[in-house]
Amino acid sequence: MEPTSKGEKKTISRRRLIGYAWITAGAIVVGELIFGTLAFLWPRRKQEKGEKIFLAGKATDFKVGEVVYFRKEKTFLQRSMGGFLAFSAVCPHLRCIVNWNEAGRKFECPCHGAKFNLNGEVLEGPPPRALDLFKLQIVDEKIVIDMTKPIERKGFDPSQLVNG
Repeated sequence: MEPTSKGEKKTISRRRLIGYAWITAGAIVVGELIFGTLAFLWPRRKQEKGEKIFLAGKATDFKVGEVVYFRKEKTFLQRSMGGFLAFSAVCPHLRCIVNWNEAGRKFECPCHGAKFNLNGEVLEGPPPRALDLFKLQIVDEKIVIDMTKPIERKGFDPSQLVNG
């Protein structure tokens, strides 16, 4: 072979080009594995959706023994003889949304079969505690629910009820 002059371009062999392509593809795969593993291990940021404080309605609109679900806020409002109770519809075990079973008069989690009574206490299943409470106030005959800080609890206490 003759030495190349300055005007000629250096060519790359097909074998070397395919080798570079395999090295690049391998580097991309390793990079994705590393990034995916770190993303899995890194904790997620909690993204708060919806309003933090909302107006549920007039206190006189709710009947004694009635449970009302607010879908957007993921909140249940329950009225008993002693007053009102507002709690989260999110199960404390796996963060699933619990459903109200009117016939059985209890809350049921579709993910793992947990059941909660009318006051949100665990009847059966793996949840470590009762459903979280939300601060509730009655202002000018209207029910205001504050969801900024859910209150974790072990069970029901009559002092948790808000008279209305």
